[in-house]
Amino acid sequence: MNTIPSITLIQDLFSLPKNTLSEICTDLDLNDDGYKGDLTNRIFQHLANQTKLKESSLASYSDKIFGGKTSITWYQFDTHLSIKDFNNLINETLTFNPFEGINIPVSEDITTIPQIIGAAQGIKENEVFLRFMYKSGVNQEVYATGIETTPKTSLTTAYYNSDSGILELRGDPRKAETIAKEIARLLKQQINLSQAETPFNHKIGDIADNLNGELIDATSKPEIILEEFDEEQSSAVANVLTALDVYFNTNDSEELEKQLQEANKAFGNQKISVPFSALILSGMGKVGLGGENEIRGLPLFDYLSPNLQHQGGFIRFRFNEGGIEKEYTVRIGMKSRSIFFATPATEQVIAYVRENVII
Repeated sequence: MNTIPSITLIQDLFSLPKNTLSEICTDLDLNDDGYKGDLTNRIFQHLANQTKLKESSLASYSDKIFGGKTSITWYQFDTHLSIKDFNNLINETLTFNPFEGINIPVSEDITTIPQIIGAAQGIKENEVFLRFMYKSGVNQEVYATGIETTPKTSLTTAYYNSDSGILELRGDPRKAETIAKEIARLLKQQINLSQAETPFNHKIGDIADNLNGELIDATSKPEIILEEFDEEQSSAVANVLTALDVYFNTNDSEELEKQLQEANKAFGNQKISVPFSALILSGMGKVGLGGENEIRGLPLFDYLSPNLQHQGGFIRFRFNEGGIEKEYTVRIGMKSRSIFFATPATEQVIAYVRENVII
């Protein structure tokens, strides 16, 4: 059966950190000078057609090859499938055995429809990886007499864990639904897949707490959009803010009191029915709040937060790996229901996020 090194492609090597590539070069007695592209190509060419050497030299990096800086989207099965049943259904549907080799289509046959090119057992027996390739764009090369186009391909790695029943898609989250449907087709529609929504329907701060991390950045949009917020009312709110600046400079409250009265008139001499913070935010497309450390508890964030819908943000957390505590940063997409690892991730830290956020 295929292993992770068996289905490792040059794109996977290129996604590894440069220091990891240098280590692999050293292990293979290759020159480790040059840019990432030089090292990647040197390793891949050296291992081409040397199956046993590829297995032995990349085995110790199996926990990094399909990780790295990647976006992850999760789906849940409505029916439990053992690894054996999962693999058999996939294999029966295809014209080749993806667990015993790798089948990369010629460039002319690559379309926007994802094609499975190989599969492998995970690091544990209850895990399996599937590799999908699809056309994600077109590269253009300009020559003196014309423009030559070649397909731009992208990869998505699907991970299935039979104990949790979780399907994890690593790649462009915009393509996740298409690939999930293709996996359902390969499984002969014996299961229904639904995107994991629960953690993304709550506050982004809850995800930070589940990871024992810090919310260091948040992008939001106003909770209340006042469509009938006319020019006079907008000016009144702005004038109140300007008067506050004057007050802090002069300690003279006369101008502030005057502008508050003008704002009251602008809103019909009635008590304003929404918080003043909502009036300030209304009309803004996006609001970004960030810092070097935890932003929850900061006065401005706590003041504005009740009137904001958080669309995403960055969470920083620490994870102990092999006795060494490392710092990781992830970007949360509340709308896309995905998580992007801004710090290159290993299988262990991905599992930590999966188990504390999704399961």
